[in-house]
Amino acid sequence: MHRGLIDKFKDHMAGLGFVGSHGFVLRFPRISVSDPVPDQELIAFLRHADLERLGGYSSGVVPFVRSLLLLAAGDLERAHLLVQEASNADGTYIHGMVHRTEDDFDNARYWFGRTAVHPVAAEIYRRAAANSPKVASRATWDPVWMTDWVEASRRTGPDEELRAVLGIESKVLLEHLASGPAE
Repeated sequence: MHRGLIDKFKDHMAGLGFVGSHGFVLRFPRISVSDPVPDQELIAFLRHADLERLGGYSSGVVPFVRSLLLLAAGDLERAHLLVQEASNADGTYIHGMVHRTEDDFDNARYWFGRTAVHPVAAEIYRRAAANSPKVASRATWDPVWMTDWVEASRRTGPDEELRAVLGIESKVLLEHLASGPAE
């Protein structure tokens, strides 16, 4: 891969505008299995991308990063496989996100419950509360409550506030994973 593309990949990935070797754009967040439409070319790229070299991630967190990126691209099956055996906070939290996206809300609540309080919950809350009156009305970050909000949006359609909060959640998790090994 051309050095300029690697730099572009890293720069855009950090800002979640994510551009890969073929000009792919990865849009966070994925609200459901079909929103946005899965991008098969991007999925193929992400399945094999060297995230240690391209993104600077440590080998211990690569499965979690890949799971988050594949979730956003629309490969829920592979995203699920990458986290289903994980027992740490990163793996169980992302596992909950996968089930939430699949509309398997009770299972999502279970996995978020197994996570207890994720190490970056306070940072997710801080950023989300600054951008969302609904989140600001809460005392802390609560992924189970977020699951309830996503579930309710299935009847009314997701609004921009929900999309913004879920995007913040993904961005903070990716930043956390960039900071070092899985917990």
